[in-house]
Amino acid sequence: MARRSVGFYLVKVVRVSGWFLFLLVPVYIVTGYAVCGKLGMSERIDPADALAVHRVLDVPLIVLFLAHSAPATVLALRRWKWPRRTKRQ
Repeated sequence: MARRSVGFYLVKVVRVSGWFLFLLVPVYIVTGYAVCGKLGMSERIDPADALAVHRVLDVPLIVLFLAHSAPATVLALRRWKWPRRTKRQ
């Protein structure tokens, strides 16, 4: 079996965390609007329930954001070949 590079696993982490963020962020936004009573969301979702869900989602949102942005930053820096190694004369 061929050995996979670190970049392969970084890309997998970025993609998986991106999909979880894609699902989590709209729920976080909707519960936030329900807590504030904006856009009629408080009529559809009880504000107390929305606040409970909103508070539970704080830590997963931060963890997923870090799991998504840190590897993506490393991959971008590698792609830009940063830091550039210069030849000494």
